[in-house]
Amino acid sequence: MPDPTPAKGAAVDAKADKLKADQTAVPGAQPLEEWKPEPRQWTWKDLFTAPMLAFKPKCMLISALTLTAITAWMWLCDTQFSTELTGNVSRSVLEWVQYTVALVLFSLGGSLVAVFLKADLLDDEFLSFGEALAQYKSRILPAIMVPLFLSGMLAGVKVFLVYLPVLAGSIPYVGPTLYMLLFPLVYLFSLFAILLGIAVWLSVFVFPAIIAIRKHGWFDNVVDTIEAVGTKPHVLFGSLLLSLLMIFIAGNIGMQGLSQLKGQVKYLPNSSADVMRDTEGRASDFAANDMMRHFNNHLLRLAPLDLPALGTNSSLYNKGENSYYQYVTGPITGVWQVLIQALILGYLANLFVAGGMLTYLVVREDDYWDDENLEDLDKLAKELEDEAKRDQGVATEAAKPAETAKAPEPAKPAEPAAAAEAAKPPEPPKPTDPPKA
Repeated sequence: MPDPTPAKGAAVDAKADKLKADQTAVPGAQPLEEWKPEPRQWTWKDLFTAPMLAFKPKCMLISALTLTAITAWMWLCDTQFSTELTGNVSRSVLEWVQYTVALVLFSLGGSLVAVFLKADLLDDEFLSFGEALAQYKSRILPAIMVPLFLSGMLAGVKVFLVYLPVLAGSIPYVGPTLYMLLFPLVYLFSLFAILLGIAVWLSVFVFPAIIAIRKHGWFDNVVDTIEAVGTKPHVLFGSLLLSLLMIFIAGNIGMQGLSQLKGQVKYLPNSSADVMRDTEGRASDFAANDMMRHFNNHLLRLAPLDLPALGTNSSLYNKGENSYYQYVTGPITGVWQVLIQALILGYLANLFVAGGMLTYLVVREDDYWDDENLEDLDKLAKELEDEAKRDQGVATEAAKPAETAKAPEPAKPAEPAAAAEAAKPPEPPKPTDPPKA
């Protein structure tokens, strides 16, 4: 995988050069400008790094749990709530709530995955789960409010620009007349609602990345999402198609790994083949029909294109009569198959989020580097400013002239008594007495 952060080395070199310049700064110079690393120029070719970027076991587990929650919610609405409602209006409201909650669940899981990907791409660091959660806390509210706002905006446009004009047209005589006269305008309203729906779908591709990268209020995240979609929608659409193609290829590769194991049974001797058919038949029933069936029925209908079928048709295998294969080896093998398929789905979801993040960097790469609220860059600039101040203080102290050394004090004059005693001449020697006779 090519290094997704080639700007890291340049940023380090620039920081070192800046520090060297600060150390040799002339005292009294103007305050130093805030240092920022040079932004990298992202291109559409960076999308091909998404498959390796998405291969993170922690993120795969998060995405698998997110898809499980979405599937459980969709199953609950399809089997429990929808049967109790009658009327098209109530069913439409339920459908809006159903898809909106599913979108919020995806946003919560996708934003957490995007925090890991952002650290890898832009900060050149690998976060632990605790560090990612610490950064994720401030993004929980945007992860909820951004999809709610987008979904509510789409619903409001459909109600006020499409449903209400049609409702007004149901008034006898007057309604059909106005509908006839204003039909081109009503058609434009309907077309606008469809285009807005496409824009909201494109925003789903990039808003988890925006929530992870941009560190400001949730409404600003909505504005950033709309700007990202409105600036270069053709780039988003092309990147989405490329990401979906990579998702389809990766999904087929992962599922073919399971199918290849099942297909090897036909090359075994008859006695061994019967044993494996019994185990694989029960495992396939347990995995594809008992557990993964809900993913097929409820989750995959949300996907923009058909993903590979989960599980294998159990009719290819004979259901054995041996209870050991039916109740031990078969179900346990089926559990392994379910876990592997869940991780494959989690990887595909990661690939979708990674493609959206790389696409956002291509479309709006200046947002990351120009955001004044970015904690990392602010912290780095503060550290550089403090170091520059310390270096300037050291240089100023060194430039000050040394203080004039004090002259040595003159010797104190001797005391008068001692001086007089020192100046007194020595006494003459006394004459000796003559010797007596």
